[in-house]
Amino acid sequence: MPGPHYAISEAFIVLAAIWSTIFLSRTGHRLAALGCAIFGCAAAIGVYRFGAGEISELAGFHKDFSQIGGSIAMALISAQFLLAKPLVNRTAVGRWAIWAAVIVSAMFACAVPTLTTPLFIIWLSVAIIAAALIPASTIAGRLSLAALVSVFLINLLLIRQSPQLGPDLSWHLFHILVALWLLAIVYIFEYRRSDGEAAIQDDIPAVTKCD
Repeated sequence: MPGPHYAISEAFIVLAAIWSTIFLSRTGHRLAALGCAIFGCAAAIGVYRFGAGEISELAGFHKDFSQIGGSIAMALISAQFLLAKPLVNRTAVGRWAIWAAVIVSAMFACAVPTLTTPLFIIWLSVAIIAAALIPASTIAGRLSLAALVSVFLINLLLIRQSPQLGPDLSWHLFHILVALWLLAIVYIFEYRRSDGEAAIQDDIPAVTKCD
């Protein structure tokens, strides 16, 4: 039976989500900021649920919000990655296609809750691929960005409800890694703004003026 201590690791997500949301909003990554905020709201429900002792009463609501909200949040963060790619961001068709995919995905998540996990994994996979395509000075740099996004997939498959770790340890470790993942998302977008944009500039042929 989950106890009040379950609220502790949920609180880590809330704090990470608040900071990530504020930072991403200020840097113009509003879709990713909204996605982080949704993760934070789901965790805030968990903090209240376990902290107030309403563990059974809010179990269904907490689960539904986490699954539906999580799939929508991942879609928003992945969409931000895609919109950050120059070829997509410069075409109206590409932008509208991404928006349409996010909206349709959100509608399916709300209408058919059983699809939330597949949708979440699909959007997470999109985010991993998009992160790997972010311009970087080295291939290792690109792979490291993709690896950071992949942490959530590893966390979901190996840590969450792991019989080897037990319910308490797997719960706390899963949520702590989610909090760290939210902070990593901020790092990735900041990397794109600094080193990534520098890499783009390096790819542009220099134009010299001959006297």
